[in-house]
Amino acid sequence: VVMLLSSYGAARVGPWTPDEGEEPVTKRAEMFAEVNGHGDVVAWLEASRGYSPLHHVEVLTEGRAVELLRAGVGRVGVRSTPVGLRRMGMRAPFWSYRTPVTPVSLALAKPDLPASSLIIAAAGTWSPASNRLWGAWERAHASALCKIGYRLAYSLEQEQHSFADAWVNHVLPMAMGDL
Repeated sequence: VVMLLSSYGAARVGPWTPDEGEEPVTKRAEMFAEVNGHGDVVAWLEASRGYSPLHHVEVLTEGRAVELLRAGVGRVGVRSTPVGLRRMGMRAPFWSYRTPVTPVSLALAKPDLPASSLIIAAAGTWSPASNRLWGAWERAHASALCKIGYRLAYSLEQEQHSFADAWVNHVLPMAMGDL
């Protein structure tokens, strides 16, 4: 239940109503779990800090995974670097390099779960089969490129189908990979 609530963005920090005479303080979900003897919940909450909804592979349905992927929550790569540093073009200190937990790594660890195959497919290159997992802008871009390819194919006098197949299976994945 904790994982499901977390996947929908439940707050992990909240007000605590103190006993009479005590000062109000902010308590973390980990504290409540620890006080109530839920060590496994404490460990999961600590390990999952910073998870996106897509990281919750164990509780995602196929429909929710598609919804999250299409919303842009995760065009997730198999390889990644420390998040903010890559955007700034900086290198992380050697001690901060560790294998990050990504939705893909979680999906690869549990490939039999309903959302795993979708997350793994979304991490790969674009294909007609994975198109539905991309965001609206990327799907519109793929559609426009596909129309260009088919117009070029039908302008040829021969080998129209071969050209269209090559366009969809080779040119489009490369073009979509540059997004």
